Amino acid sequence: MLCNMNQGYNFFHVGFDDTDSSDGMCTTFLCYSAVKRLLKKKGITELLDYPHLIRLNPNIPWKTRGNAALCLAIRTTLSREAVFEFFRNIIKEFATSPRANSGLVLHEGLAIPNEVEEFATRALFSVMSLREARTIVGKFRMDSYELRNGQGLVGALASIGNLLRNDHTFELIAYRREARRKRHIELDKIVRMSERRFPETFSNYDRDHRRVMILPHGPDPVLCGIRGETPEGVSEAFRDLLPIGNLLGYMIFRSNQGTGEHLAHRLDLNNAMPYSSGTVVGSVIEDPMIERGGHVFFKIANAKGEISCACYEPTAEFRKAAAGLMRGDIIEASGGIRKPTSLHPKMLNLELLKPMRLQSLVTLANPKCPVCNVALKSKGKNQGFACEKCSYSSKTSEKTRIERKRSISPKLYMPPMKAHRHLTRPLHRYLLPPKEFKIPVELIDAWVQ
Repeated sequence: MLCNMNQGYNFFHVGFDDTDSSDGMCTTFLCYSAVKRLLKKKGITELLDYPHLIRLNPNIPWKTRGNAALCLAIRTTLSREAVFEFFRNIIKEFATSPRANSGLVLHEGLAIPNEVEEFATRALFSVMSLREARTIVGKFRMDSYELRNGQGLVGALASIGNLLRNDHTFELIAYRREARRKRHIELDKIVRMSERRFPETFSNYDRDHRRVMILPHGPDPVLCGIRGETPEGVSEAFRDLLPIGNLLGYMIFRSNQGTGEHLAHRLDLNNAMPYSSGTVVGSVIEDPMIERGGHVFFKIANAKGEISCACYEPTAEFRKAAAGLMRGDIIEASGGIRKPTSLHPKMLNLELLKPMRLQSLVTLANPKCPVCNVALKSKGKNQGFACEKCSYSSKTSEKTRIERKRSISPKLYMPPMKAHRHLTRPLHRYLLPPKEFKIPVELIDAWVQ
């Protein structure tokens, strides 16, 4: 909770990333644990906002799961040295996997440098270098700490720079007391909650494919995660699921999940870098091909260049839309650039598809007999048509043009919920008005339990 009396307080943004690995752990759990410890002593440290859960470019090949980085904005009576030492020690305690390449950045003050914000923006769609992150950290005299190769420093800095000024969502993440115990929430509860709380919460349950979306499957401490539009919405949805066995606690995060923020970047087909994300407008120059296994491939081009596009079998209905394209269609295509291999060229793996201008689908047919209403037969090139039934004859040599309905229309197509990435903006969210965020005034105790 913010107070008017700031005398004697120091303000910090603390970013950290890559404390987890395939072995287990979760950076959000480290954040949860840090907040619980910080808030034990009332009046010493307070949060200025919900913890920020920032999803970065989902196409980074060395990312861990959802490629999330965390940031805490705090007001505290602790010194800069004490705050840095606290977070450095907690990272040492939790990031024990030899594959956790953790990074910690501490920035003092409320204002974030423009260069840090710009770095965070590029981290949504580009591959960012550790060298650049270190340079920026040094330039603005931030404190930093790295474990192993320190790649997490990139995400730590980016989490500080993404202030979620525009669209944002919330996620309530609950944690399990014993990570070895299998996660279990009654399916009926999840289905009822999903139907009752939509669209205030979203991506809870994929009814079309009977897929539960709130339960992860790895060895990490997360029990479940509920995404929604407001803190109140995710809290009420979570209460619908109680009681839950093996529950340790939960925390609410403000996030860029479900915003499609990574696709706002415009891809340049003349210089589309591998692993980058974004959107491009182009003309279909190669009819779609369906390969064995159901994958759909086609090619688009614009004034800057051309690129192959791919829809893979797991995207189910999304593939049907891609297969319905034809040469000459103008489309907006969004996704990530796959690195070229010896077998495949550089490719745009599609996440969204929006036909903007569709070609007419015209077929030619023999004219019909005005007497019998059956198709006439051609008498030969430029010799007209004749009816085999009643001997009617026509000197016309032109076939009838028939315009057929296309299987797709100028609207937005996306994969089913089961194939959504963390940053994927669900279809219904494209209809929502812009969202503004005001600093919350309720007590922090309502955010973390």
